[in-house]
Amino acid sequence: MRVGLAVSSNKFTGAAAVAEHWCRALHSAGHEARLLFVAGANLERRLINVPWAIPDLVKERRPGDIRSNIRVLRRLAEGSDVVMTFLPHDHFEAVIAGVHRRAPLIRAFRNPRHLRKDPLHRWVAHQCSGAMAPFESFLARTKQLIGGGPTDSFPVPVEDRFCPGPDPREARQLLAMDRVTPVIGMVGKLAQGRGFKMLLDAAARTRNHCRILAVGHGEFQPSLERHSQDLGISDHVTWAGKREEDLPLLLGAMDAVVFTAPGSDWGHRAISEAQGCGRPVITTPVAGVEDLVRHERTGLITEHPQGIAGAFDQLIDKPDFARTLGRGASEATADRRFEAIGRRLATFLEEFSPVDGSPKRRNR
Repeated sequence: MRVGLAVSSNKFTGAAAVAEHWCRALHSAGHEARLLFVAGANLERRLINVPWAIPDLVKERRPGDIRSNIRVLRRLAEGSDVVMTFLPHDHFEAVIAGVHRRAPLIRAFRNPRHLRKDPLHRWVAHQCSGAMAPFESFLARTKQLIGGGPTDSFPVPVEDRFCPGPDPREARQLLAMDRVTPVIGMVGKLAQGRGFKMLLDAAARTRNHCRILAVGHGEFQPSLERHSQDLGISDHVTWAGKREEDLPLLLGAMDAVVFTAPGSDWGHRAISEAQGCGRPVITTPVAGVEDLVRHERTGLITEHPQGIAGAFDQLIDKPDFARTLGRGASEATADRRFEAIGRRLATFLEEFSPVDGSPKRRNR
């Protein structure tokens, strides 16, 4: 089966990270897949010299750019049995290019804000043969928007490098951190509403003295630094910046990873990566979390900063319980690894792909 994936983004984050991971997953499962994306940033650098990466989409600054994108989308469709889009922009351009008349068009809806019901978006959605959602409770709305076609939910695959490593104390020593002081941390963009303020509020309420490890960068960092000073904990916060290569080691240094707010993609990749490293996740009941975290089996689900602080103290006071949660978290990612997700994706997409010469479900 030949799968074409198109995402109108040039950065390895959000929906583009999902598209890249799904493309790799399909290859892991033995299928041919190509990723069409926008050139000019870290996604292109990440995929340099990768034969299935096609950085031929452009940001539209003039009418000729739109025509160029339509041409490359048509070429993608002509060489594919199925085409997938991920964002409203690439979905709309694919429909304008007539991709749905050349191959079944599948939309991956990765954010509830993209389920728009105005006439234009409803018409575009109805050109799909099927759709995919990031979690199960998202499926009913997704199916309704596309007019009742096949739908299924798929998580973000977990890279093999996110696996259980050294004990948190050993990981902290490798990072030249204090071995003994427990660490509570979070990974994500330092933006308003992304949960870092709640992390600081929770850390200030813990009974156990702890260090806060904030991994990420963003425009909200100065405000967060001032907030940590107001809370009297600024000396206990490590601002690690955006990290990629040593992210598994940073996660391994945390006694617990906190997740309280989704990013632009609601697949909650940060949870799966922490779990892959065998770290218990403390999370609030954000939509989709229930697909990834089982309370007191693979992590702890609670509310408000005091609840997060209490959960962290529980993990520090009961190290055997924390280790049990960590093992459960790591085991829970077994069906989220690349080959497993690739097989699931292929099974779903083969319903639309005429790979055996028989008629398959086509776009309406």
